[in-house]
Amino acid sequence: MKVLFLQDVRPTARAGDVKEVKVGFARNYLIPQGYAVLATEHELRRAAKLRQQAEDRRLVEAKEWQDVADVLKDQKVRIEVRTGPTGRLYGSVTNTMLAAELAVMSGREIDRKGIQIPAPIRATGEYKIPARLVEGVSATLIVEVVADSASIELNKQMEEAPALMTEEDTNVLDPSFEDVLAAAEAEIDATAAEGSEVESTEGDEGSEGESDSSDDSSDDASDDSEEKSEE
Repeated sequence: MKVLFLQDVRPTARAGDVKEVKVGFARNYLIPQGYAVLATEHELRRAAKLRQQAEDRRLVEAKEWQDVADVLKDQKVRIEVRTGPTGRLYGSVTNTMLAAELAVMSGREIDRKGIQIPAPIRATGEYKIPARLVEGVSATLIVEVVADSASIELNKQMEEAPALMTEEDTNVLDPSFEDVLAAAEAEIDATAAEGSEVESTEGDEGSEGESDSSDDSSDDASDDSEEKSEE
């Protein structure tokens, strides 16, 4: 379907352009939203005028955005993130985060797609990030990635924790090889001692049984001797 664009629809077309688009795209999005109309003969007469009006708007817009770019080049884009003790991030800085911060700084909505981060940012520090604010206007952002207040407080507590621990606490949390070996030997000795006590107890019971039997035999022998003497 051929349509006449009434407004800029990046990156598809500019206002005043006449282009072939998919029927569904035109009927479900472009035409209902007022971005385009069917390219009838009547509408095509508007094309030249629309293109000139759109070009004038783009020139004004480009100048405004160039002013924004000039301001941003002298400022740092500060991004606060959650970090660990070594400065590593829990995640990474995204172009959505940068676009949101730029919008606060400039008072204008920034298209996140125009911010291309060359490599994932996963540590605190300063980074130079290229950004296209609008067509024809670009800037190099100085991004300062810092730990947020919650991370600073938590990391401080983690650094102070070892100094507050006693030597006994440290040994419990991080036993040495000697400690582990001594504990294993002690367990072996305890097991062996229990086994010896069991054997000793069984031996004593056996001796008592033998002694009782010996006494009974002596009594029987004495009775036999007395009977013979009477005879």
